[in-house]
Amino acid sequence: MIKKDVRTGSKYMYFAALIGLGFLWTGTAYITQTYRMLGMLDGGIVNLIVCGAYYVCQAAGIGAVVLLFAKHSSFAVGQAFPFWATMVALLCTATSLFTQSLAVIIVAGALLNIAIGVLSGCYLTRLATDIPQQRRGLVFGGAYAFGSIGTWLISLPMEKRFLWHSSSFFAVAAFAALSLLLLRQLPPPSAAKNSGYLRNSFNKKTLWLAAVVLFLLSMENTLGFSFPLKGAMDSVYIEFTRAFYGFGLIIAGLVSDKNRRWGAISCLAALAFPFGAVVLGSNAAGETTMWVLAYLFLGFWSVYRILVFSDISGKMGMPALAVFGLLVGRLGEAAGTLGAGMFTGIPLIVISGLVYMLVVVLFFLLYQKLYVSVISPEAAEKRRLTEYINRFGLSAREQDIFSFIIQGMSNAEIANALYITESTVKFHAGNIFKKTSLGSRLELIADYKLGDRG
Repeated sequence: MIKKDVRTGSKYMYFAALIGLGFLWTGTAYITQTYRMLGMLDGGIVNLIVCGAYYVCQAAGIGAVVLLFAKHSSFAVGQAFPFWATMVALLCTATSLFTQSLAVIIVAGALLNIAIGVLSGCYLTRLATDIPQQRRGLVFGGAYAFGSIGTWLISLPMEKRFLWHSSSFFAVAAFAALSLLLLRQLPPPSAAKNSGYLRNSFNKKTLWLAAVVLFLLSMENTLGFSFPLKGAMDSVYIEFTRAFYGFGLIIAGLVSDKNRRWGAISCLAALAFPFGAVVLGSNAAGETTMWVLAYLFLGFWSVYRILVFSDISGKMGMPALAVFGLLVGRLGEAAGTLGAGMFTGIPLIVISGLVYMLVVVLFFLLYQKLYVSVISPEAAEKRRLTEYINRFGLSAREQDIFSFIIQGMSNAEIANALYITESTVKFHAGNIFKKTSLGSRLELIADYKLGDRG
């Protein structure tokens, strides 16, 4: 049992490291490419490119992963796809930092962000296939916190201007190399064998409602505070404020793993910040403070939009859905950046207010479908038992014995209840352990009660 716990903990650490390192070097590359353009273009235009057009490019890369998992999952789960995406991203980063042509820099940035989308899709899908639901929030939040804080630490040399220099490419390349070393240890998805489990748990209307809520939530966030580069590039230490993203991620991950309902409500509460920012003015509390708060609350939205579809994907056994939340979130952020660039003053407040009200209404509709049970506890327990039995193909006698085991009854008590011998109980219990790949009653009961090994 102890050895299994160690293996499980090592698995969590591996995927947190893989996701965290990936976010660290791709996020750093994204910032260096942004700074490269800030030296050549107006900050407002750069905002539209990097937080608008480039987010659409990331969504395209994520979409490619979604399609691959749906059509060619054996290739999508392998090492080749993220390896070549890493190579493309490094080539594009080098091109952006060492060329003098603005057009080439912009095109290289677009390709870089497509590659970032591919890597995000490949790695974050593994949250649904390899990390149990009650640990996904912390694994994701911890991984992205590592990346955010790591980027700040990398930026410290050269009087905190290291990412403005082309030599920062070598730091990006070094961490990308570490990421590739971890990639070599990537195991096959552990939940593939349960691909049919709960496939009909969510209907299409619920899935579309979730997508719309996450799109509008991300749009509202960016409408309220679009991380304006034009005024902040000389007055805000952006990498430092981004480190606070890590604190928001960890807090949100812990809260969500403790209770998904609390995580959802915390996300909605955090949405008050961007709406307040657009009403009061984005510089109401000082530029640095606004950036810190924006990143802190962004952690709650980021965790929520990842977990919604990651949980749905894990329960339905459909890995292709795992990163759909990030995909629609990127599109929502792009739409919000465009809106913040086109409108100011009263029109922006009105638009933001309408989106905010729509988000609140649709959010609670989604909350009812995802987190509020519409059946009695007895019916829910009966459905859980039926699903578990069907999942592992237990025979009629094994079903009888299993139903008593999960009640905590001993072999003797089960034998008396069923009018059979203890040796017969032991024989069928052994078959149950073999079919579920578990080694003891405690593991069996825990697996049944938790309800998700994927």
